Amino acid sequence: KYSVHNICIEWMIVRSLDGMKEGGGLDGDPALKQVLLSRFCELRGTCAGIGDVLEGRMPLAYAHLVQILVDSFLVTAPIALYAEMGVWSIPGVGIVTLFYSGLLDLAKIFLDPFNNDEFFDESVNFDIGVLIREGNAGSTSWKNGIYDLPV
Repeated sequence: KYSVHNICIEWMIVRSLDGMKEGGGLDGDPALKQVLLSRFCELRGTCAGIGDVLEGRMPLAYAHLVQILVDSFLVTAPIALYAEMGVWSIPGVGIVTLFYSGLLDLAKIFLDPFNNDEFFDESVNFDIGVLIREGNAGSTSWKNGIYDLPV
């Protein structure tokens, strides 16, 4: 799947290069061609970066808020469970602590998937093929967009 902005940028590049040929409206100046191509590359990078910003990491304040909420929940859980469960609150607190602290650790792994902050001693397994496919997705979008260019 390709992005729609790539089709528009390809069309602008083709029309600009056609205008620079002999008899076109623009002179065939190599400096002008270089400046135009560099500006189109900047425009493509900016347009492609919009999705990355929208899908970016969560703010650090949110991670701190979740950490505080989970810690306060786990501290107050024994008091709250004792009134309802009595002696059985001891294994209940253990299960709740295991579940919520594990869920918090999983959220931290998703926050820093490559373990740049060295949060975990063991490495986290990743499918490198997925990362390569995602990296190459932008390069194939230019090729697929040629079929939708207006004449």
